[in-house]
Amino acid sequence: MVKYENECCGCAVPAYPCMGDACPNRHVPHYYCDKCGEELYEEIYEVDGEDLCEDCLKETFKKVID
Repeated sequence: MVKYENECCGCAVPAYPCMGDACPNRHVPHYYCDKCGEELYEEIYEVDGEDLCEDCLKETFKKVID
């Protein structure tokens, strides 16, 4: 799942005022596993419309051959 979070860093100064909602730091995408809720930084797997981390992917599917 994707959640857009506000990562405002308070960078506004008199010569460079705040851009408001146009600032890219106000809408930063963060990706989370739909099953365990952990934030994902690297690989994301989509299965039946859900975003899964590697651990949840392995739990979801049975390993056939070692």
